[in-house]
Amino acid sequence: MDRLTNVVAEQNCAGCNLCALACSFFNTEERVFNPSKAFIQIERKDGQNSFAVSFKEDCLDCGTCAEYCHYGVLSAE
Repeated sequence: MDRLTNVVAEQNCAGCNLCALACSFFNTEERVFNPSKAFIQIERKDGQNSFAVSFKEDCLDCGTCAEYCHYGVLSAE
């Protein structure tokens, strides 16, 4: 099955975690701003000034992360 939320420009990721903060607030029972509880993960690539974007298996595929990404990294279609 295709994902609703897709990574379209990972090279644009600034590592700001706004996507993960929004995900953790809107999609967890605790409603907290905590990237470790988000279904999207942003990690710095080793030895580089760039970031890897991935989704946990239990991602709800709601598109919230794409809505709050200000760098055009994500697309919800």
